[in-house]
Amino acid sequence: MDKITLEQILEPVGVKNFFKNYWNKKHLIIRRNKFKDLFTWDDFTNCLNKYPYIKGLQIIDYTDKGDGRWCLDKVRNKKLNEPFLSKKEIYNQWKELNKTFVIPFAEYEKEKLTNICFEFEKYFGSGQANIYASPKENSKSFPAHADQTENFLFHTEGKTKWTIYKEFVPSKPNEILDQFILEPGDLLYIPQYQYHKVDTIGPRILISIHFKNKKNQALDNFKITTIENNTRDKWYNWKPYKEIKIKKILQHPRMQSRSWKKPYFNNLK
Repeated sequence: MDKITLEQILEPVGVKNFFKNYWNKKHLIIRRNKFKDLFTWDDFTNCLNKYPYIKGLQIIDYTDKGDGRWCLDKVRNKKLNEPFLSKKEIYNQWKELNKTFVIPFAEYEKEKLTNICFEFEKYFGSGQANIYASPKENSKSFPAHADQTENFLFHTEGKTKWTIYKEFVPSKPNEILDQFILEPGDLLYIPQYQYHKVDTIGPRILISIHFKNKKNQALDNFKITTIENNTRDKWYNWKPYKEIKIKKILQHPRMQSRSWKKPYFNNLK
């Protein structure tokens, strides 16, 4: 697979422009179709059919009383007092109850996701990719909140409405700074600690690839980590190596028969 660079990810904004004018300052929207196939509905189907062997699978059920999400790992480890759902029940949560699913630690679902993480981690600390998928309009999602990481959101399926707030933590979200709709291929950057909210306006998939900043990272003393110094496990190609051997093509015995010589055809009527 061709190498993916941060310059390509941020095109046409550019890396220097991004860190100077957007990083830790304000959100950025890049509209294009470059990464719209990064994670598709087919990929989502293949992944969910592996249930219950999906690390960290979550089902969002946020209510006025707070975050009531169902988490597979916590249920399995008895840290969450919720029933263990069968595969059919999981499907019902999606199909009939209109719940949003989250697949954390998805960076090894596809090679391109792994490569993107490697590239980001040259500039940021370690991070991960989370898949957010919703089946319908108005699927339950999180209210206005702020993340502790730099967040790059790749939209791959459907449309989502975003609200960006002027406030950063420790303030509370109050004043709306921007509202917009993102489509497949669009990329949204949200600085750490900035409040935001997403509303589903139909079936959608987005990938949140997020990273903490390196300690004491600053424009006048910017540290870039080489791929060799990254401790992340690489992506391996498990396809067996096929040794190509040139074999002498043997003539089929029938082709050596006298009956197939030219005179034979000449005598046919």
